Amino acid sequence: MSWKIVNHLEERNGNLHIGGIDANTLAREYGTPLYVYNGDRILGNYRGIRDAMQKHADREVRVMYAVKANSTLAVLKMLAEDGAHADVVSPDEARISIDAGFTPDKIIFTGTSVSNKDLEAITELGIRINIDSFSQMRRLAKLGKFKVSIRWNPGEGVGHHEHVITAGKLVKFGIPEEKIVRAFKEAVDLGLEPVGLHQHIGSGWMDEEVDIFLTTVDKTLQVAMDATAIIGHDLEFVDFGGGPGIPYITTEMIFPLEKYAGGICTKVSESGLNFKAIAIEPGRYIVGDAGVLLTEINTVEDKGVPMLGVDAGFNTLIRPAMYDAIHTIIICNKADRPAEREYMVAGNLCESGDVFHNLNKLRGLPVPDEGDILAIIDAGAYGFSMASEYNMRGMPAEVLIRDGIPKLIRERRGYEEMKRGQVE
Repeated sequence: MSWKIVNHLEERNGNLHIGGIDANTLAREYGTPLYVYNGDRILGNYRGIRDAMQKHADREVRVMYAVKANSTLAVLKMLAEDGAHADVVSPDEARISIDAGFTPDKIIFTGTSVSNKDLEAITELGIRINIDSFSQMRRLAKLGKFKVSIRWNPGEGVGHHEHVITAGKLVKFGIPEEKIVRAFKEAVDLGLEPVGLHQHIGSGWMDEEVDIFLTTVDKTLQVAMDATAIIGHDLEFVDFGGGPGIPYITTEMIFPLEKYAGGICTKVSESGLNFKAIAIEPGRYIVGDAGVLLTEINTVEDKGVPMLGVDAGFNTLIRPAMYDAIHTIIICNKADRPAEREYMVAGNLCESGDVFHNLNKLRGLPVPDEGDILAIIDAGAYGFSMASEYNMRGMPAEVLIRDGIPKLIRERRGYEEMKRGQVE
């Protein structure tokens, strides 16, 4: 049972426990489908990456939590209270971050295909903008004189799926490599004040990809040197983006945090650049393995293939359908039993792709019974934040566990809530 994490995911008397609480008890009390987050694990992950960076850094470190990974207010409040910064991608992500306690000076907006409406909203909130295109930069300059960062495409990207690679060829993000120096010159000419440089190459990468990432760090530091010469003074920060992954497949090694943090900080130190702060933008790494989706088995049947049906669908957790993502699945009251047979784990949407695994690869599980609770682990990132009301299925509830005490932090949203706001 390589999914076990001490003080987070544990098996006790055959039952799965999350943060010390029996998962079956949580499902009975709050209903399913249900997202459960271990707040202590979230803070442990945040502090771990922060401390690793600070151990190696010769200057300020800013850990800018990627709000899109999990934008639940209670999660944001914990991270704000613990000193994190925030990376947001929409005006409403900015607003909820401020509501959670992040001050505008600790938030950066990194959007793409940014509208004038979004630019006006973000500048009114007093949040710094990370420029993604010449068009955005020119339209922003018409609104006033702002301190800005510029995102560039370092020409190489990696990620756990082609849909999450955000640098290299055929991607929509950032200023291309051959145009980035011109972008800094134009920003100055427009009256903007460039204070930062940003890169982000993709999401969910692990050990081997860290080497690719570190080559882009070298390239970004060279661009920072060019930018410094153009603006005539040191930048305030260089942001190396997010991307560190978690081992969704239990046979994978854990993320090489020391290699990552030490690699960044050593290269920065040896660059001779004197910018004030190193920034990174982890999201998945902080919340991914801290979340579990609980869903009840309602159907166990042979349909030409052994199948079990559950009361969640890809509207609840879209990662398997969208990215062919692999999540470990546990029957909560049989957590100590080995797999006995392979099953299709099917959701409740009217879609053939609504299964929680690759369509061509069934999942080995103990023999299930109707009424058993399934736990889909590593669901804390891009789970609820990507959920929808497709098929008019209501949004699930969320529970946060702190110090062994569960608390409902979002009620289930049903028909009346979905109908509200529609015009007859």
